[in-house]
Amino acid sequence: MMNKKKLFLIFMIFCAGFIFADSTYVSPSVYYTYGDYSDTTTSHGISFYNTWNVIGSFYLINHYDLLNMNNPSWKYKQQTFLAGGLHDFFPFALKYNFVHYKGEYDHKQSTDEYSEYTNLYNVDASYYYDSFYFGAAFTYQYNFGFSNKITRQFTLRFEKIISYPLFISVKPNYTKDQDGKNLFSVAAKVHYLADERLLLKAGGFAGQRAFYFDSDLLTIYNQPNIQKYQYFVQAEYFPSYTWKITAAYQHTKFSIFEIDYFTLGVKANLFL
Repeated sequence: MMNKKKLFLIFMIFCAGFIFADSTYVSPSVYYTYGDYSDTTTSHGISFYNTWNVIGSFYLINHYDLLNMNNPSWKYKQQTFLAGGLHDFFPFALKYNFVHYKGEYDHKQSTDEYSEYTNLYNVDASYYYDSFYFGAAFTYQYNFGFSNKITRQFTLRFEKIISYPLFISVKPNYTKDQDGKNLFSVAAKVHYLADERLLLKAGGFAGQRAFYFDSDLLTIYNQPNIQKYQYFVQAEYFPSYTWKITAAYQHTKFSIFEIDYFTLGVKANLFL
């Protein structure tokens, strides 16, 4: 039987992507995502992330994303600016994030154009006990500019390290959307460490959600339409302990369209 500390390190290294050590840790990463929409829209996104062990058990998280969407009738540009923190008080962990989104819409066949902005606040707490993780997250976001929308999201976390190679996660979610609707969904995923260099992931969700923020991936589905389901597969290859290469495919269904996403990324784990 592995002790609790070793199980915790395995989870954080292979599942959450953070590495804890006495030396200063910096982990930059960059990802490219291509989106193919069923309504002929396409998207191209470049994302940059960095995790920095500032002092002791505190980690600073930064994220920037540039998304360009192109439709025969319009185009849309969105920028994401995120600043967050992670405190490791094993067996407790606390994460919090502030995110600002700026969107610019331009209609190609008229002079219609507008800008919109979203401020998002997120806090995520978890507790480890005997190879289980229990947690809860709350997200509040306010969209203003073209229209004013407020969305509140509450997510529970139930996760378990089954064995050295296997990890499972179940996350029920409740969202009160901009129209006052009550939306419910459940997400699940499995991580399988095929060998010491290859981590495989698969999962998805079913139900209903809107403007969903993922506090693990630090991504948002910034769409006014209701998202109905999603499934994904992902492979992470570790050429060495310093580098990780990621390839992923995801399909998601909204109320009036569907999207296929293809992602490639590279991440470095550096100790200074």
